[in-house]
Amino acid sequence: MYFAKYLKKLHSILGFYPKDTALYKIALTHKSLNRGEATDNERLEFLGDSVLNSIIAEYLFIQFPNYQEGVLTRARALLVKGSTLTLKANQIGLDKIIKLSKGMINLSDDRKFSLLEGAFEAVIGAIFVDGGWENTKKVIYKIYEDDFKNLSPDDNFKDPKSILQEAMQAEGLSPPNYNTVEIQDNRFKSTLEVKNIEYSSTGKSKKSAETNLADSILAKGDFI
Repeated sequence: MYFAKYLKKLHSILGFYPKDTALYKIALTHKSLNRGEATDNERLEFLGDSVLNSIIAEYLFIQFPNYQEGVLTRARALLVKGSTLTLKANQIGLDKIIKLSKGMINLSDDRKFSLLEGAFEAVIGAIFVDGGWENTKKVIYKIYEDDFKNLSPDDNFKDPKSILQEAMQAEGLSPPNYNTVEIQDNRFKSTLEVKNIEYSSTGKSKKSAETNLADSILAKGDFI
């Protein structure tokens, strides 16, 4: 029942009726429910990550012909970082329908954010397989409409780690010293102590874990 209701919402987001509904069920199934078969969303997450990055890159390349490679890279990183994808997942209602095992339901917010990030990428992967490049591009453009509007040629798109380092040094603090280790499920956890408070975050790579951590600290504003 929950999935049938979501398909109606998905149609309003996609602009077309899903042809292969099984793909979207897989996209919304976390591997904690896997029974030894390829029925979880990791493969679609892998595909969706690449497709999302490519479509965002194409958009930036076309819309900002005067951006150099470094600025384009930073702009794309801003649009596909973990916290952004988590917001997008909530925006299209994935937080209410992602299927988790009972043991995963009571996870910390940080881990839940990571699951939503993956679910969003998996849904993008499902859209690509089901509807092709042009339909996927239309969906991403719709979801990112406000973000695209807020992009400005005057922006430098500094990454959160650089912004955090500058803010800490401006207050006379030592540069951030991230402690990042690989944890289970091929993910990384990064911790950082700022003014005697320890913060932590996770990501699919060492870089994304540290970026997510810096971003979450900046969002809290506790270090200033």
